Amino acid sequence: MLGLQSGVELPWALLGFIVTGVGLPLLGVTAVAKAGGDLEFLANRVHPLFSKIITTLAVLCIGPLLAIPRTAATTFEVSIAPFLNAGSSISTQMALFLTTLIFFAVTLFFVLRPTEILGNVGKILTPLLLLFLGIIIFKGVTNPLVDFGKSTYSSPFSQGFLEGYNTMDAIASVIFGMVIVKGIKAKGVTDNNHIAKITTIAGIIAAVGLAVIYSGLAYIGATTGTTFNGDNHGQMLSFLSEALLGAPGKIIIAIVMALACLTTAIGLVASSGEYFSRLSNNRLSYNTVAIITTLVSILLANMGLANILKISVPILVVIYPIIIVLVILALFHNLFKGKKAVYVYAITGTILVLAADMIYSLGMALGINLKLIKNLLGMLPFQQQGLGWILPALAAAILAIFTSSAKTKERHL
Repeated sequence: MLGLQSGVELPWALLGFIVTGVGLPLLGVTAVAKAGGDLEFLANRVHPLFSKIITTLAVLCIGPLLAIPRTAATTFEVSIAPFLNAGSSISTQMALFLTTLIFFAVTLFFVLRPTEILGNVGKILTPLLLLFLGIIIFKGVTNPLVDFGKSTYSSPFSQGFLEGYNTMDAIASVIFGMVIVKGIKAKGVTDNNHIAKITTIAGIIAAVGLAVIYSGLAYIGATTGTTFNGDNHGQMLSFLSEALLGAPGKIIIAIVMALACLTTAIGLVASSGEYFSRLSNNRLSYNTVAIITTLVSILLANMGLANILKISVPILVVIYPIIIVLVILALFHNLFKGKKAVYVYAITGTILVLAADMIYSLGMALGINLKLIKNLLGMLPFQQQGLGWILPALAAAILAIFTSSAKTKERHL
């Protein structure tokens, strides 16, 4: 979809997308490995309460609010909707409801009764998915449907940068980065520097793979032109599979994507259950949280993929800048000697801009002209591109480095 919308401006849009969709997750995993913790650990360098809030919001994003409902909605759009008969007695909304009901029933079954079968299936699914996407990309690059279309982007790089938020991989990288570290430790590696090195190398391999897949998909999207008339990403993937590989392509992508989304949903529901159970000091059991997460996900999944993606934008525009700042600071932690003030100032500067932007947007929605806030935001570089928080965060961090004393250095436990 990025390729379709950017058209001839694909290189710039793709570059922006790769920065946040590939580069940032790589930096996130690296930061977590070097710090020896996860997002909760990194955010604790600002304040314990802030740590709980931002981690909870992040888990909600990659959990019941966005990512989990999206797996079911994507399954419907790619694996069910393309095969519905236009004259069928069952409505699209009812088909979506039945799909999500069955999808989450299976998800909950595996979540409440963990089994090694799922892990083994996942090991087969990922190579199959990559292989099939590779075939689609090869076919689309060597035999494009049409020439590059016109761009609908006014600022390709920044819009691609913001589109990268929708992968939610940067959030996942700082939440699950510790899982990777534990996996490496389980192999007998104990030296922290060696663990960080292995994690970084593995991250680079994954990043290169992601960049190749994203670039290929964006290219075939850019050469789709007016041949596609759907309204969401799932429909486009199904359309391209059939357009490039015929009817068998549509069937194969339907099966592979459905299973891939299912394994993803199971992992995310289980993670949400574990986190919120721990957050409540086990007052809420893992099973209870898993059931609640599943029920919420069913409700939101029935909004449809297009609507889920629409509501994800304002949420991720707030969460992502904070994650970016924490990751960058964690990577340069030793350079400013771990001063707590640097974390506090930089995050405060970021949040102030994000809060002002939210207040102004809310005022506009309510018909209130907040001219002062508009003028202040207008003075920030890159604000029109949705990146006005960059300079305040940087300036606040530099201010903290030169004004804070050594006593404000973070205390390591």
